[in-house]
Amino acid sequence: MQCAMHPNTCRKIAKQHSQETPGWVVRDIAPSEWAEQAIQPLLVDLTTPPPRFEPYQERSSPTWIIPDDCSAKIPARLIGCIHLSIESEPHNNYGRSYYYDWGRSVVVPLYWVDASDGSHQVAIAPERVGEHGYYYPLLKMDELRYLASPEALRALLKVFLDGLRQRAFKQRKASKVRNLQTQAIQAQVRQIANEERFAFRIATSARLIRIEVRLDENNQLTLSVPFTEFENALPQLREMIVNLRALHQRRIRFKTHQCGYRSGSWIEPDLPPEVDSISS
Repeated sequence: MQCAMHPNTCRKIAKQHSQETPGWVVRDIAPSEWAEQAIQPLLVDLTTPPPRFEPYQERSSPTWIIPDDCSAKIPARLIGCIHLSIESEPHNNYGRSYYYDWGRSVVVPLYWVDASDGSHQVAIAPERVGEHGYYYPLLKMDELRYLASPEALRALLKVFLDGLRQRAFKQRKASKVRNLQTQAIQAQVRQIANEERFAFRIATSARLIRIEVRLDENNQLTLSVPFTEFENALPQLREMIVNLRALHQRRIRFKTHQCGYRSGSWIEPDLPPEVDSISS
């Protein structure tokens, strides 16, 4: 699960804002009416646009298998899920909405627990809070914890949204720093490429910079260097590339791999300056 916060953090927050005993009781109302009267007003000013409540529609042919020891009927049912996101545009796929950036969204499933008097108690399942938890049925009642009131649910959602925003801010800051580092690294590699006459391209991850050097039309050399080690590796980088390219040209083979199909454009070395034939 790619929850914006660590899954354990999501579960901890959910448990802190819920309780082991019933609190929020719903009487004499259909799930759709309850969502319209109780949930929609609660969500309306949390974000712009507001979070969505997606009513649960039971699948006609479930893909899960319930073990024999859990086959007894559980007096709880999934009513729907609240989708929290700091992204504005959802993507619809197979009748369900998913946000473009899973790392900036959280899904909170809501359950009704049937009481002996015919009413329903509102609950959550901390282990199911995340992005895909609403796909799977509850197997045990001890997965559930109760919500004390609408205010408790609203407080829970606010904490999740604050976590999403903090995560997004850190990601933007890290991305900005990484982009600056990548530009500086690309400039240094370009200088080597211009002098030694080879094409290259650069790809980055959160921790690594990958330098791909074209050896010929079909083969490339890939060097993966941690960002933190690049300045130390740079003095040896030129010598390594020069020596490996020279070995390849002499048909001395080492482990390389074919250039990736449509994996990006090569950065060609700059054209050498033209020589004035008259002055020479």
